Amino acid sequence: MRAAVLGGAGVMGSYAVEVLSRGKIFSDVVVADINEERGRKICDGKDNVEFVRMDATDMNSITGIMKNVDVVVNCVGPFYKFASPILKAAIQNGVDYVDICDDYDATEELLGMDEMAKKEGVTCVIGLGASPGITNVAASYASQHLSEVESIGVYVTRGIKEEAGGAIPYHMLHCWLGEIPVYIEGERRRARGLVDGQEWVNFPEPFGMASVYYFGHPETVTLPRYIKGVKNVYCKGTFFPSQFRDILLNLQSLGLLSTEPVMVNGKEIAPLDFLAAYVGKMVGGMAQMPDIPEGGAVMVKVRGNKDGMPMEYIFSGIARMREATATPAAVGGEMIADGKIKMPGVNAPEGCVPAKDFLNRLMEEGTFGGVWRSMRERVERL
Repeated sequence: MRAAVLGGAGVMGSYAVEVLSRGKIFSDVVVADINEERGRKICDGKDNVEFVRMDATDMNSITGIMKNVDVVVNCVGPFYKFASPILKAAIQNGVDYVDICDDYDATEELLGMDEMAKKEGVTCVIGLGASPGITNVAASYASQHLSEVESIGVYVTRGIKEEAGGAIPYHMLHCWLGEIPVYIEGERRRARGLVDGQEWVNFPEPFGMASVYYFGHPETVTLPRYIKGVKNVYCKGTFFPSQFRDILLNLQSLGLLSTEPVMVNGKEIAPLDFLAAYVGKMVGGMAQMPDIPEGGAVMVKVRGNKDGMPMEYIFSGIARMREATATPAAVGGEMIADGKIKMPGVNAPEGCVPAKDFLNRLMEEGTFGGVWRSMRERVERL
């Protein structure tokens, strides 16, 4: 069988290629990217990996890749721009699909293609990265052990030292700032990203205690769809150093999230494009500050009851964003290929991924620097 990683020369995609190429499921892995120099370098020393040039803005180019593979792993961001046309192409070409889409509005669009995918018999898993992805599956696992689920909280933090692709600043500005979705008391509501919902959370070391705030992610869109009866779903997070939050809010207040072009020295430039480039440069400078942890931490809290008694599951782990995002997508592609995930349609991870097998596989891959699980339950006698 053959797999293609779209955006396979990027930071996330290249690690997905690494995982797939050392596995036993696919005989060949295609690195599909516009960056030929980097793409061919990734293929060096791997007999089962080949480079094929792909332009994500050209549907003929995308379709050409899909005609010769069995599974596509899409790592092309920002997903609010590229996810929908690429998923549509996969469905039309009858190719099973996995992506790491982490934009909440794009997720809504992708779920809207569910009937199309069912009709074509194509299995599509969206948002199978770290968050969303691992977070959704952990929530699914906990929910299976509860009689009723009241709330699911996803908490993330990351140090800004990590290597990131060119789409990351756009995604960060898109989902962390402005009006973002939350699911409170059984209703979809809007909140102010990085402003509302302040809470103190104790992340695994070396991150420790941090003040977190709402941000917009697909978990708030998909978990209420699959976890029946849940009343509250929210994502909260922050950055290390914490000053980075203040800088982002100040830049937002200047109107720099606008996509309306302005004339600068005879050239039209959208403030958002300037800000994305500026944030990337600023992160590079701040990364030299001392005592900034590498990687990031994720925590999922699922509260509810079992047989009428209150119970809470807490999962937490630390990992580098690259490995924690790309490995789940690659593993998902393998699970589709070997029949462990077989559900035609467009589904989020919690709707189709076998939770225990998937999480154990990630731990076997060495994705995490550490994983913790705890349970808190009310008891009347021991």
